[in-house]
Amino acid sequence: MVKKSQRPRKISKYQIKRSLGKGSMGVVYEAYDPFVQRPVAIKLAHEIDENDPQKAQQMRESFFAEVYSAGRMHHPSVVAVYDAGQQDKWNYIVMEYVDGLSLQEYVTGDRVLTTNQVIDVMYQCAKGLDYVHRQGVIHRDLKPGNIMLSNDGEVKIMDFSIAHFDMGDNAVSQIQGSPMYLPPEQLSEEKRLVEQSDIYSLGAVMYALLARRPLFKASNIESLIYQISNLEPDPLSILRPDLPQQVIDICEKCLKKIIYERYDSARQLANELSNAYGRLRGVGQRIDMQEKWSTLRYLKFFKDFSDEQITEVVDASEWFDYKKGDVIVSEGEIETSFYIVTKGGVEVRKDDVIIGRMYQGDCFGEIAFITREPRLASITARTDVSLMVVSGALLEQASLETQLQYYRVFLENLVARLSSATEQLTEREKLKAHT
Repeated sequence: MVKKSQRPRKISKYQIKRSLGKGSMGVVYEAYDPFVQRPVAIKLAHEIDENDPQKAQQMRESFFAEVYSAGRMHHPSVVAVYDAGQQDKWNYIVMEYVDGLSLQEYVTGDRVLTTNQVIDVMYQCAKGLDYVHRQGVIHRDLKPGNIMLSNDGEVKIMDFSIAHFDMGDNAVSQIQGSPMYLPPEQLSEEKRLVEQSDIYSLGAVMYALLARRPLFKASNIESLIYQISNLEPDPLSILRPDLPQQVIDICEKCLKKIIYERYDSARQLANELSNAYGRLRGVGQRIDMQEKWSTLRYLKFFKDFSDEQITEVVDASEWFDYKKGDVIVSEGEIETSFYIVTKGGVEVRKDDVIIGRMYQGDCFGEIAFITREPRLASITARTDVSLMVVSGALLEQASLETQLQYYRVFLENLVARLSSATEQLTEREKLKAHT
């Protein structure tokens, strides 16, 4: 908890340098991590009234919700969360420090982005938002102030403090977020919440960057809600007659008041931008590569790999997505690929009986990979799942050192799997003997 007049000199191991800004949940400072020797951003919660224990606990849970939402995400266009905790009266979250400015500075400040720069920013945002949605999270507070643009031109989506996890319920109880950039459905009585809600907000950010002003002007919240729900913003074609029509069309589709008239997904929006501007394909490849790299860096299978080795593994692998219920490999198949679960979970079936489950970071296909014998079991997607697939031919593209490291971990996993299976068989035999 922090008052306006307060600025601590140190929180835990982090040395506070200067104030960066404040939001609804807390104040953000630039700090320094002396152990890792890097700058970080640290958010301190606003002061909480401890005289109301129940409300104080709710405030803490709301503050640390950002850790739960963003802390498990690893994407180049999403700000990284490193640490969180409590020290004395301080509740804090430690995040990646972005050397740059928020997009708000390019809407109301002195700086201006060119049309090409706006397209670059929106493309990176769409790629990051696609990743966020694939994690089952809806941001629901996308606005220029919550998107950073580094001095190197990289976008970072931040502030997941009111993010919503898709648990099958697409309604929220109250208006949360910045009304200026919220979609009509989030302001209605139903307060619906879907992925396209974030797409509308991103379109509103795009409009603001191009027009150098928000969608609407209003003297009070009631007037703003009415305009968002019922009126169309001033056409970009009039405000910016120099804009290419395809840019106007993309922005206007994001801002459709009817949900199903918008882009179906952030990935579709990113593809539309890429199709309109071919130069973005190289940016997309870089972002996709960084996303894969970050995913592997945090998996237990690769914990002893160097950064360079992980890069080689990414280059020597293929990545596939499966829907819940899809059969990934079938019992009896002859295949020589090895699989690592990068997201979701799978079931192992033998004669249509579930004999095991595997989760993110687990691997399967080791025996078939080594022996080239038919698969001994079937693997089915228990949830929507993402897999990294490595074949012997692909692995040979990596350096000998990386191959040896890969096979070492590979064999360790295989031995552990066989040992576990042996223990289970032994326990079953013991139970049979006692019965």
